[in-house]
Amino acid sequence: MSDEERVTNAETQLAGYFAKYEPAMAKLGKALRAKLRKRLPGLFEVAYVYDTQNALVISYSPTENGYEGLCSIALYPSGVTLFFAQGALLSRSDPNKLLRGRAKVRPEASAKGSVIIRAEAQKQRAARKKAARPASTRRTARARR
Repeated sequence: MSDEERVTNAETQLAGYFAKYEPAMAKLGKALRAKLRKRLPGLFEVAYVYDTQNALVISYSPTENGYEGLCSIALYPSGVTLFFAQGALLSRSDPNKLLRGRAKVRPEASAKGSVIIRAEAQKQRAARKKAARPASTRRTARARR
């Protein structure tokens, strides 16, 4: 699969995830995504799908690891949220609310980031975790229900 096909496939998958939300939420999420892509060129967009919370999270990261992201957006049926990594630490170090451009990552304006879909990896991790539990624990958990 070529890089172009991979990008097209990831964008198609992401569009499918956005389509699961009400049009107003999807529009807001897409608009925020467009602004962040423009503001943070060259960063990876690492997308996670959390079926149990009906959430789509996109992390903007200098690496392919979403947990290293500078910020994230999350779409829920009730709204769209913008999260900042280590936000609590940032607010304590900026008591006068003057925080501006402290990120150590300086994306190249000409760099082109890519979209990475982690939805399937999450499902596989959950299945492995469930399978790793001893059979006696699984039976006990079912009996308690």
